[in-house]
Amino acid sequence: MTKYGKKLIGVDEEQLREQLRTERDPKAIKRLIVAIEYKSGLSPAKIQQKYGWHEQTVYDWLDIVAERDAFALGDLPRGGSPSRLTDDQWDELTATLAASPSEAGVDAPAWRPPLVREYIAEHFDVEYSLAHMYRVMKKAGLSVQTARPIHYKADPKEQQRWRAEFKKNGRR
Repeated sequence: MTKYGKKLIGVDEEQLREQLRTERDPKAIKRLIVAIEYKSGLSPAKIQQKYGWHEQTVYDWLDIVAERDAFALGDLPRGGSPSRLTDDQWDELTATLAASPSEAGVDAPAWRPPLVREYIAEHFDVEYSLAHMYRVMKKAGLSVQTARPIHYKADPKEQQRWRAEFKKNGRR
């Protein structure tokens, strides 16, 4: 840890203030505020008291401001794990999902996440969580279909009559 007051040597306070005026990233805004307060003479402990950000977080943010260009103070993009499907397998899967399940030899009316998961496991020998199938389907351009709460051909007057009867019987 650097001695108090020595962390942002060479960082221009006016440049920080100018960046703060136009910054939209919430994390970058916090880091700029910490840097400006520090350059104005507040210690990390006083910044913690003033804003409630933990003192170690303040030190970490000061390190980020000192290391990076003032225009790149937001969180850096994080890489995910590499795809378990090859590009060719992904192309084959998206083509399969674009067609109906029956065209792929699957007896189902529509592609649902459990069905896609099973299909990938059988055809590509790759296991995914069921939750990940929603992301796979979205990336493939599919939306997950759900049952309608009210059938589109249902008679609204008949439904209203049934609800009234149901409420009436429930109060007995």
